[in-house]
Amino acid sequence: MKGASLSGPLVALATLALTSAATCETANGEPPLPPPRPPEFTPSGPPAAPEPAPPVPNQGAGSACLTKLSAGGARAEVAPEPATAAEGCGIDAPVRLSSIVTLSGDAVSLPDRPVLDCQFAAVLADYLRLVVAPLGEAMLRAKVVSIETGPGYECRTQDRMAGAKISAHGHGLAVDFVAITFADKRRILVERQTGADEQSYFRAIRTAACGWFTTVLGPGADAFHADNMHLDVEQHGASGSYRICE
Repeated sequence: MKGASLSGPLVALATLALTSAATCETANGEPPLPPPRPPEFTPSGPPAAPEPAPPVPNQGAGSACLTKLSAGGARAEVAPEPATAAEGCGIDAPVRLSSIVTLSGDAVSLPDRPVLDCQFAAVLADYLRLVVAPLGEAMLRAKVVSIETGPGYECRTQDRMAGAKISAHGHGLAVDFVAITFADKRRILVERQTGADEQSYFRAIRTAACGWFTTVLGPGADAFHADNMHLDVEQHGASGSYRICE
């Protein structure tokens, strides 16, 4: 009697399963579609638009300048926008200049790795490549291996005077030569040269600099440049053709 009492419910469940399976098939025998999504799980409104890609910086002329600078044998890289501690400071296309390659294929290191405006860096690189390095080899019979230039960019006024206008350093348009080191281990200081040959060499590169830069100030010009040679390309006067060479 126990077997008989269980057979009834089992037969009923089997019959229900077969009936459900039969009703789940469509007329053409395809698999059944899933039931519709309940309203509480249906999103309202159109799908969210994908987030836009971050804008690509437009380096423009700065990028072209860096490409040209590197093609000329200079080792340079884009530098972060420097801090502007005073109003009026800033660089249009900042680069960090590490070295240049001379006409003979040797590298001249700039250990201070100055941060400069790219256009000024290109002028400086040409001056080093075409004047400073070859004159050193010709006049002192030794190759230039490094030049100490200071940091280049520095947000300050001219000669650090209160109320003066922003220095060319504050625009990345200036460097200050301090010393030149040669392959024979000689280190010639701007403030002091040893021997007539070294004096003639420094006088030659200082005189030639006046053709490359709009401002050249060195020992003897004033107290601020007693131990360095300042080079910049800022324009002077209304025409921009005036030069300061002292």
